Amino acid sequence: MRVKLFILLFGIMALMSSCKDPITQEELIQAALELKLEQWRKDEMLKCRQKALQEAEAYVDSILVVRSLSTKLDTIPKPPKPMKPPKPFFKTKPDSVVVDPIKKN
Repeated sequence: MRVKLFILLFGIMALMSSCKDPITQEELIQAALELKLEQWRKDEMLKCRQKALQEAEAYVDSILVVRSLSTKLDTIPKPPKPMKPPKPFFKTKPDSVVVDPIKKN
């Protein structure tokens, strides 16, 4: 019985000693505000870093394109246009209709 009473009293004293400083509502509000501000700063830094990376990527890509244009010159010349084939020869048929000249009087 004494051991149980000793453990109970020791537990109560431990609980009482851990709750020495009461936390006020102002401290809670301040802690929440600091937490939100830190989250906002992290989000803003992440957005800023992503924007900077996109701009740098576009800049580097444009530099790479400009440098690669001079190396992309075509080394094989364009072939000349082909010659036109000769016109085929068609046999002329004799005219079977005889046309009389028109006479004016």
